[in-house]
Amino acid sequence: MVPVRIQRSGESGDPGGRGAEPGVPDAGVGDGSASHPRAPEVQAFYEARPFPGYQPSDDAAALLDRCRTSPFLVALDRGVPPDALVLDAGCGTAQIANFLALAGPRRRVVGADRCAASLAAGEVFRRRAGTRNLSLLRADLFALPLPEAAFDVVVSRGVVHHTPDPDRAVRSVCRHVRPGGYLVLGFYESVARLPHRARRALSGGGRRPLAILDPILRRRDLDDEKKLTWIEDQYRHPLERSLSFPQVLDTVIACGFEWVASVPPASGELFAETARPGGAALALRRLNWLWRCLADEDAGLVCLVARRQRRDDAGAR
Repeated sequence: MVPVRIQRSGESGDPGGRGAEPGVPDAGVGDGSASHPRAPEVQAFYEARPFPGYQPSDDAAALLDRCRTSPFLVALDRGVPPDALVLDAGCGTAQIANFLALAGPRRRVVGADRCAASLAAGEVFRRRAGTRNLSLLRADLFALPLPEAAFDVVVSRGVVHHTPDPDRAVRSVCRHVRPGGYLVLGFYESVARLPHRARRALSGGGRRPLAILDPILRRRDLDDEKKLTWIEDQYRHPLERSLSFPQVLDTVIACGFEWVASVPPASGELFAETARPGGAALALRRLNWLWRCLADEDAGLVCLVARRQRRDDAGAR
């Protein structure tokens, strides 16, 4: 396993101590997406609305309990080896990164994101929970200052569809998976997302979301602040693209990966290899995702799980 050293603010070599929170080094956000005309708007959006948020009472036990109600996160935790080196690329407030680190104390987890406010929320929780095996870093997804082909597992969930160049973002994330390692790539799928796009259109651009059509807004256990955060993220985001699963799969395969599975559904161990569906089977799967979106709180978010081929694997084909 390749060692990865992430220095904390105040240590020798810290890149300026400009992180969102003491302890979050700032590697600079580069110009990977800054040239896009909506980049400043997207940056301001996340700085004002870190997503998803933490409750003031959240501690390690609360986060573990909450995450373990998610079949996807349970399957992910089962699949990630106990001593794995893990990257959460576009970690946001680092809830998945904190969960994987807390659930596997021998793992080494790195969370990277462009948004200083999101990282600040994640770092505050990391300290409160005592998550010692997690390092957070502010950096651009298109130019991560981390070793390539080094991580046993790379997770990037809910990120690439909010970038100005999703195809390039996918390729950037793929570079950091070691041969034999796994990629977990989550994105809004173009067919699966259709019901939510209809909800958004009926809301008048997010001005009047209809709770009767949205499973999150119908929940009585969520306070108004959490629902408002959901509305901002799902109905008013300034830059969102829905991606075709076949096209994303083709991009990942071209980067030297092979099919493992798709989610949903999530059951058992996430990295258990499944048969790759043919064209007709994949079309039916996408229609099933569309149907699920009517009641699914992920609103059309699907995941592709892929394994990076080793050189001997590729040579044998």
